[in-house]
Amino acid sequence: MSARDLLISTARRLVTEQGRLPSLDQLARETGLSKGGVTHHLPTRAALVHALIMAVVDETDRALEVAARDGRVVATWLALSSATVVGGTPITALARVALDAREQLGETADAIAAAADRWEALLAAELGSATKARVVRLVGDGLLLGALIDDRAPTLAVDDLLAVVGGRP
Repeated sequence: MSARDLLISTARRLVTEQGRLPSLDQLARETGLSKGGVTHHLPTRAALVHALIMAVVDETDRALEVAARDGRVVATWLALSSATVVGGTPITALARVALDAREQLGETADAIAAAADRWEALLAAELGSATKARVVRLVGDGLLLGALIDDRAPTLAVDDLLAVVGGRP
C-alpha cells in the first residue's frame, strides 16, 4: 500500500471511529509517517478532505456499476445509505467528512454533485423512471441523515422500500 493510500485508509477509519476529520498531526501519529511525509501527500486539510471524498466517491461508483450489471442499483443504493451496515458505509463516511469540512469543499462539491448525478442516472436506468430514481435517491439521503443524527434511528427494511419503488430485491 502506498503512503498516500495508507493516509486515506487511516483517515477513513478515524472518521468512522471519531465522527470527525482527523488532524494531519493525528494522521502522522496513527500511520507512523513524519509530518513532512503526511504533508508531502496531503499538503493541507482541504487536500485531505478532497482525497477522502474522492476515494469514497470512487468506491461508491464501483459498487453501483457492479450493481447495475446485476440489476441491483436500487438495493445497493439503499444498502449503502443504511445505518445497519456494520462499521459505517462509504456514503456515511463521505457525509461525515463533508459536514465536518463543508467550508473547505470548493471544487470537491462539484465532484460530489457530478457523482450524485451518475448515481441517480444508474437508479433511473434500473427503475425506468427519473422520478422514481429521485425518490429512491432522496430516501437514501434521508436514511443517511437519520444515521448521522441518531445512530439508534429505526431503519426501513430495504426489501420493503424495493417493493414500493418496484426495484428488484
